This record gives sequence, structure tokens and C-alpha cells, in this order.
Amino acid sequence: MPHVRRFGFSGVFAVGVVVVMVFGINPITVLTGQVAEPLPYTPLSALADLETGKATPEDLVDAVSRETNGFWERGFRSAAAFYPPVSLSMVESSRELGCGLSGSSIGTFYCPQNSTIYVDMAAYADLVAAYPAQGHLAQIYLIGLAYGHHVQNAQDLFETVSAPGLSAEARVVLEQRMSAQAACYTGASTKWAGLDLLLDDAATANAIASGLAGGGDVTRVPSRAEMALPRDFAPAPAAFNKAWFDAGYAIPAIGTCRLEKIGLPD
Repeated sequence: MPHVRRFGFSGVFAVGVVVVMVFGINPITVLTGQVAEPLPYTPLSALADLETGKATPEDLVDAVSRETNGFWERGFRSAAAFYPPVSLSMVESSRELGCGLSGSSIGTFYCPQNSTIYVDMAAYADLVAAYPAQGHLAQIYLIGLAYGHHVQNAQDLFETVSAPGLSAEARVVLEQRMSAQAACYTGASTKWAGLDLLLDDAATANAIASGLAGGGDVTRVPSRAEMALPRDFAPAPAAFNKAWFDAGYAIPAIGTCRLEKIGLPD
């Protein structure tokens, strides 16, 4: 065995590992006979595999949810603050939406009442059909926004919207500022996921606006005195919203988006 004498058994072993990896075989499988579990999707890898048909929209939703929730869990932990649990529910159609919104066209939203993010997969499919190149990116934004609303709820910010004595005009301004804050949180989680500045692309911004346009029929929800529904808040002007999304993207931290930093919309 001249080659073994020359390189040693460790050298032969190393060459063997390289060979099996070149042929796409996991070395752990060769050594142990056990098949290693595939790595979970990230938003980027799910997007790439969606283009080739290897991944499904459900894979992307799972990946975005896992990455975004993990980002905020770590952020709250580093601030020694409690991050309340949140769940995500993918439903096949609007008929299965919770939060008193069964049958609504709202699509993807956060329900503070039960700390659940609902993703209407039929609405998601319609978004991709209308915007084939941008629909998946728009859905990532919508899920990130829903987690941003959960971060607001974790800080008990929704109580300020239904505070007694708040005038209708002051409520609209506060809702606009909170909408911009949620966009800021979305920018932070978007940066963490390794995605580009989504609102810089006009076509993607239009797809996001289309996804947010649903939900004009949310009047069936209980009164805001009982439960604030952040997707029903007065939207911030587009430029103001983008400025705060960009701010969260530039410095992805909860402190970047504190409500006291967000002034009055122009």
C-alpha cells in the first residue's frame, strides 16, 4: 500500500471525505450510517428554492417566522426584557381566520387578543399571482410587520390608542406614528434576514401596498376600546413610513424604533 505509506491513513481519510462531499454525500452518513437532517430554510434559501420549485410558500412563511421571532427573542433577552410567546397560523382561506375576522380580506395580520399572526395562504397566492416577481418579498414584509405589531404589544403600546380622553385627531396621529414604528421594526428584521431594502424597489413597494390594502372590512372586529387591531390603524404617509423602515434597517435594534423618537408625520 504505497499510497497509504506515503500519506498515512489520516491523509487517505481526508481525501475520502473530500471525495464524498464532491459527490454530494454527507460524510456523517458515511461514518455513522445515519442520514443527517437537512438544514432548515432561511428566508434567502427559501426564496431561491421557490424559483426552482424545490420550496413551497409554506417553507418561506416558516423560515421568515423562525428568523424574525428568533431575532426579537434575542433582542428582548439582551435588554433583559420579557418577550411574550407568539404563534403563527397559516390558514387555507379567509374563512379560517381568527380574531373575529373570518371571511375578511385582511390577508396577513397580528391579533393582539391571542398573540397570533394569521397568514391567509389564499391571499398570499393571489399576491404572488398579481406580482410574480415581488409577491414573495411582499409577503416577507407583511409577516415582518405582524411581528412588529407583536413587539409593540409586548411593550403594552396598544393601550395608549384606546386611552380615555384621547381626541379623534390625536388618535389618528398616534396611529400613524405607531404604523411607522411597526415599519421600523420590520426594517430591523428584514436586515437580520439578509434581505435588501424592500421599499427601495418601486415594484416591491407596490406589491406590499397591495397586500396591505386588504382588510377594509375589519369593522366586524370588537371595538378598539376592547381590542386594538394594528392593521386597522391610520397608515403613515408613504415617505414617512419608508424613512422609519430604512432607520430600522440601518440600525436593527429595538431602541432605534422607540415611539418617542418618531415625530409627527409630514
